[in-house]
Amino acid sequence: MTDNFINYFVNVDCPKITLMDSKKSIVLFDKFTDDVVRDGTFPVQVTVDGEERKLSLNCFLVPKNYSDDEKGTNGLFFGAHGRAVNRYDMDGVIGLKAIDGKYAFFGYLEGPMLDSSVNDTRTEFSLSAETIDELKRECITHMHDFLKVEIDLVRERQIQTIVNVRNEHLRFYNIAKNPEEIADKLSLSTQKDEEIFVELSRHSLRQYKKTRRQFAEAKAKDRPDIEQKAKAYVSELQDESLSSLAEYIYKRKLILDIFEEKIGFADIDAEKAHYERVVHELICPLGTTKSDLSYDDHNLWVIDDRLAFYSYFNSDKQLQAQSASTDKRRPDVTLFDLGMGFDKASSQEPITIVEFKRPKRNDYTMADNPFTQVQDYVDELRKAGEATRYDGRLIRTIEDQTPFMCQIVADDTETLRKVMKRIGGFYKKAGSKSYYRWDEGFKIFMEVTSYSDLISGAKARHAAFFEKLGVAP
Repeated sequence: MTDNFINYFVNVDCPKITLMDSKKSIVLFDKFTDDVVRDGTFPVQVTVDGEERKLSLNCFLVPKNYSDDEKGTNGLFFGAHGRAVNRYDMDGVIGLKAIDGKYAFFGYLEGPMLDSSVNDTRTEFSLSAETIDELKRECITHMHDFLKVEIDLVRERQIQTIVNVRNEHLRFYNIAKNPEEIADKLSLSTQKDEEIFVELSRHSLRQYKKTRRQFAEAKAKDRPDIEQKAKAYVSELQDESLSSLAEYIYKRKLILDIFEEKIGFADIDAEKAHYERVVHELICPLGTTKSDLSYDDHNLWVIDDRLAFYSYFNSDKQLQAQSASTDKRRPDVTLFDLGMGFDKASSQEPITIVEFKRPKRNDYTMADNPFTQVQDYVDELRKAGEATRYDGRLIRTIEDQTPFMCQIVADDTETLRKVMKRIGGFYKKAGSKSYYRWDEGFKIFMEVTSYSDLISGAKARHAAFFEKLGVAP
């Protein structure tokens, strides 16, 4: 009920309205007074026709259900003779529809100047548009002072969100070096992660365009500061590149953290490790080829940075889908060139096979182990004589002397060591739990890497970057 009379209640000299029934009575102004969260009065002074005029602004913070206008939650009223005459929507000015999600602001400006300039029906003022605008500006200044506590809380949340978005998306590291400065430029209604992300992207683009425009203008006009503008332009490009690199490196850090978690026990009490498919999926999505994935869609760099640049690979694809074979077995990952984005037609270029085993697996036998497994894959591919793409196009020929590199990712367990001892020819890498072997009969270089060595090796390759970013493990 009281929300229908809000323009009366914000005027402290409003008429007394009492609601009564058979049981009790309520004075609506008393109800409004009880519900007011905070109020305050500010003096307003303007100069009109060379004469200083004094008015008074009454400010109220009330529950948002008091909002009197469906088009806006917060309002500023200009009143005369104890009655609100004009209402101005303040939602856009404040930047919030509901303050702290649950309050509304109302201001009531009154004074002799307004009383003397209102028309007979008290619906309009005979003041110039310039005077009205000046009064509004003065009121808005006091409104921000009145709402300082609430606005500061919103700014604090915005600053924290900016920091969170910046830390997660390090491309904004340079743009958001000063999150307080960025927050001051935001509308108070811009608070969600996605909204902050968009604003930082917009700010970054505008900054880049501004610097590029200044350089272009200096170059076109042959201005004496062209060298300074050129340096600023190059510096902007470098900052953008470094920020993008920082985000790229940080994402790698997160991938390694997740990978490290996945090689632990899935069930600590039962000491059951994650299956190899979980690890495989994290490194390279199952059932895909290089044609299905972009550079950012896989994490083969965890095993070896060079693998990330191979021109073609298969992940969990049947041998018959990647060669002239009819074999339906699925190597974990096969890579058919030396990488760097160039197809290698030579049959003497190594082919790489990656095979994952369940972390901490300790039940290998001479009949069931990764070494004879990759030997079988190599045998089958050599018999096929060629490697093909998913659409049947030839990638390369495979001959009896074509070398293979087999990366076996498996933990150094008792049964694995026993199998390696019986096969013979394995050498342990110093200071590690990894092994290597040249298999002359199959022309295979085998490398066995434990999951702990895989993680530590990837971290070591990125250590300098992690340390520079302040995210070193």
